[in-house]
Amino acid sequence: MVMSGSWLRSIILASAPALVILAILHYQQSLSTWIVLLLVLAVVFGASIAVRRRLSAEEVVMRRLNRLTAEAQTQLDALSYKAAVADRIIASLPHPIFFLDRERRVVRANAVARVLVDSDLIGRDIADGLRDPTLLSAIDRVIDGQGSQTVDLVLPVPVETEFIVRVEPVDPPPGTPPGRDAPVVLIDMQDITALRRSERMRVDFVANVSHELRTPLTSLTGFIETLRGPARDDAVARDHFLAIMQEQSERMFRLISDLLSLSRIELEEHSRPQEQVNIPDLLRRLIELLSQKAEKVSVKIITDWPDDLPPVRGDSDQLFQVFQNLLDNALKYGAKGDAVTITARLNERRRLVVEITDQGPGIPPEHVPRLTERFYRVDAARSRELGGTGLGLAIVKHILNRHRGRLTVTSKVGKGSTFGVILPVAVTPQGNAPRPKSR
Repeated sequence: MVMSGSWLRSIILASAPALVILAILHYQQSLSTWIVLLLVLAVVFGASIAVRRRLSAEEVVMRRLNRLTAEAQTQLDALSYKAAVADRIIASLPHPIFFLDRERRVVRANAVARVLVDSDLIGRDIADGLRDPTLLSAIDRVIDGQGSQTVDLVLPVPVETEFIVRVEPVDPPPGTPPGRDAPVVLIDMQDITALRRSERMRVDFVANVSHELRTPLTSLTGFIETLRGPARDDAVARDHFLAIMQEQSERMFRLISDLLSLSRIELEEHSRPQEQVNIPDLLRRLIELLSQKAEKVSVKIITDWPDDLPPVRGDSDQLFQVFQNLLDNALKYGAKGDAVTITARLNERRRLVVEITDQGPGIPPEHVPRLTERFYRVDAARSRELGGTGLGLAIVKHILNRHRGRLTVTSKVGKGSTFGVILPVAVTPQGNAPRPKSR
């Protein structure tokens, strides 16, 4: 072991008294063997005490140093864990997050943010990905110390998306050196496209309901005033007006019934039905119910399906309503004197497909995507004339959502339309759908 200067000083100080006495006696020439031996022992004893004290002191220092090192490592591990948790949280957030430095350069961004701008903006100006002047002005104000900012942002491509953007000042983590790697601005972009669309749909829904009810109510009010006034004693006019009033009352009743039905279906939409429904039996009952209506419009109903179709899991009353709406539409809007065809089969994905095809005028392609919207009509005047409420296909859509099914529409102008319903078949306890028998 190499002795340092502090070790030598400690040994010399501990041996100094014995060395001084030894020097004095040597100077006076009064040394004897036993005195020399005693003084040497004193020197060795003092040196050993010094060495032991020194070792004890160094041991204490080492223990303290080891404890401080362990505490520092523990704190470092805790900081590393917190940083990893923060990274995980930021990465898992469903909306875009950006961190910027004082030069407006992107320091960090989560995965959603990188997908939004379709590029890696790390180390680049945020304006390279988001060029909205209002947003950039808000970022500059935050950097200048003007506090939090909130702005609306609309990104037109690839699909128009609306955001509420919060721009917040942030303090950099302790120990972060100033410069481009020190985040000072947080950009949090919350997608509100669905919320705004829902608000617009609600406003449109209220406006449509008001419009649909206003027309028959206005008619009823006018006829009541007429019957109480000029037509009080006119039997012919009274009978004519009462017939129209009954028609308008039935129209309001149908509208309110459909609205209540739609509201009830939406409440149950999250709970999947459990009973097994035989679709061919259901279709036969429906055809029997609407046979007289088909005869009135001179339309023949043609059916085609195998006898061994598997059942589906569903609510029989709601599925009856689905096919009743579709077949009723086919009879109303299909060409008179032609046929309506109902087919049912299993597709390649083991789903039951029921298709109702009419020979009507068809639907222009620009209307097809909007057919299931509430109160949407291709021909509003004709629909009202035939007693439609504009809610039938919206009810169909929500019922099929509850049944985990799907509605398909194919149509060609002048050649008719086909409305298809795709439903999952019921699953056996072994987890497989029952297979139809070979024909």
